[in-house]
Formats: sequence, structure tokens, C-alpha cells
Amino acid sequence: MENRVLVTGATGFVGRELCARLVSAGKDVVAVGRGGDLGDLTGRSGLAYRQLDLETDDLQQLFSDGIDAVVHLAGQAHGKGGSERQELDGFRRANVNVTLRLAEAAIKADVRRFVFVSSIGVHGTATTGKAISESTPLSPASPYTQSKMEAEVELTRLFDGVGSSEFVIVRPPLVYGEKAPGNFGSLLRLANSPAPLPFGMCSNRRSLISVGTLSDFLITCIQSTEAGNQAFVVADSSAVSTADIVSSLRRGMNRSERLIPVPASLVAIALRLVGKREMYTQLFCDLEIDNEKAKRLDGWAPCDNTRSELETVGKLFYESQ
Repeated sequence: MENRVLVTGATGFVGRELCARLVSAGKDVVAVGRGGDLGDLTGRSGLAYRQLDLETDDLQQLFSDGIDAVVHLAGQAHGKGGSERQELDGFRRANVNVTLRLAEAAIKADVRRFVFVSSIGVHGTATTGKAISESTPLSPASPYTQSKMEAEVELTRLFDGVGSSEFVIVRPPLVYGEKAPGNFGSLLRLANSPAPLPFGMCSNRRSLISVGTLSDFLITCIQSTEAGNQAFVVADSSAVSTADIVSSLRRGMNRSERLIPVPASLVAIALRLVGKREMYTQLFCDLEIDNEKAKRLDGWAPCDNTRSELETVGKLFYESQ
């Protein structure tokens, strides 16, 4: 069926946004999740929810009524699950083995396009003067990003020579929105507090992507003939500093910026003493993305005003509390 799209991880932050936009675009959506629900999407015309375990259940049943494209969002995220799930073997089971099981079922069902959402982290955790592009060497620095890289390699091998089915790999950075979990969710809550924050001297440059912009790009990857068997790094047009992020969020929340000018070296020492060295990289180092290849795909344009978008996110988050 030409307009039928299967989305895994559909109950997650990106999954819900993607399903909503697919339905609005006139697609029939099979939304797959291990548990939970689709929130306000429940009962929407053109949307069917299937609850199953991608690691153990029969996946061929998902394709019995015909599927044109798959967007695979489900996976084991960093910091989620028990300690065993946070080891490399745990990430491999969830992010490599499951991806291959699903891709093999999709190929068997002659699915036209398989879109795999990876992570910009497969290229490393920081940049020093040169933005990440698709040609940047792969250099994962954690079990999570190692598993994502391995999944990419195995997918490329699996689809080699399969003429009827194509894959697309998408590597986004931190995804933001008012309902974001994880690191950005923590930043939202921090920005919504009256506490002064030590980012007044922070002038780093980090690429982000809004959940709506990412969802639109995934839809473009489903539809564009030029996206087949390609990998893309994707982000908003302009990089922002951590100070920009917090200031924009607080403006949307009608709060004063309250950023204290603390030298980055002092913050680094403090975070190292409390065992949070990784947090320093995320908050004070650069991570820039060159999205020129993605911009060449017809039908997609990145967000060109990240600060304004962040301000809107801050406002929506504040109003939801």
C-alpha cells in the first residue's frame, strides 16, 4: 500500500510527533510500541496501534496488510533501563539485533523504504573547528553510539543488492521540544527554576534539531527518490550556545536570564569532582553539523531560527506546568 507507513517507537517523544504529521499528510500509519499509549493521537482516523516486543515477537505479522515504508525509532537509549541494558551487549540486543530483525522482515515483505534513526554520536561527542558531515569518520565514544554504528554497518550490508527495498540512515543531534525527555527535558526544568546558572561565559556552538523539523525530514526520507541508500546528518540551520538555549527558554517562560559569568575551566573542575565529566562536554563544548546534503532533498527545509523556536518551546513548557 503506497501510503501505509510503519513507525516503531511510536509512543516516544519523536514517534508521537511523527505519527501526527504522517496522519495529517494523509498517510495510513501502523504505530508500534512495547507499551504505553499514543496520548491524544488515540482513535485518530488512519492510525492503528500495535503493541508488541520487537526483540521476541513475530515481526512478519506487521507487514501482512502491506507496508510501503518503515521508520525505525525504537531502541535502547543511553541512561534508560537497568545496568545490564546499559552495557554494550544490552545495547547490541536492542539497537543492532532488533534493527536487523525488523529490516529482514521488511525486505521479505518488499517494503520500498526502511528509514533508520541513528545518532550524530556515531561521529563523536564534539567538534573542533570543522562541522560534522556525512564524510566525517565514524568515532563512537559510548556503548550506545557504538551499537548505533554497528546497526548502520549491518543495515548497509543487509540491503546491498536488494533492488526492491532501500534504506536511509538519519543521524540527528539533540532533539528539542516542550515534551522532550532526557537531557533536554532536564534543561527545560532547570531553565524553569529561579536558580542562577553558570553559563554567562559559555560561547560554544551546538547544533540541535526541533522535533517537528526532524519529523518532517523523516517524512521526506520516506518520499524522496534521492534519499534511497543514503545517510544524512541533519540539524537546524544555525548552531547555538548553551547560554543561547537557556536564555531563549527563559524568555519564553517570562523569566530573567540569570546567567552568571563563570569561567568554563572552573565548571570543568567542579563537574569532574562530582563525576560528571561527560556533562561538561555536553554543556560547554562545540558540536556543529553541516546539513548541506540534507538541504538538497526536495521538500525539506531546516528550522532557520533556533532561538525563536526555543523561546516557543519554553513558553509551551511553562504553560503546561
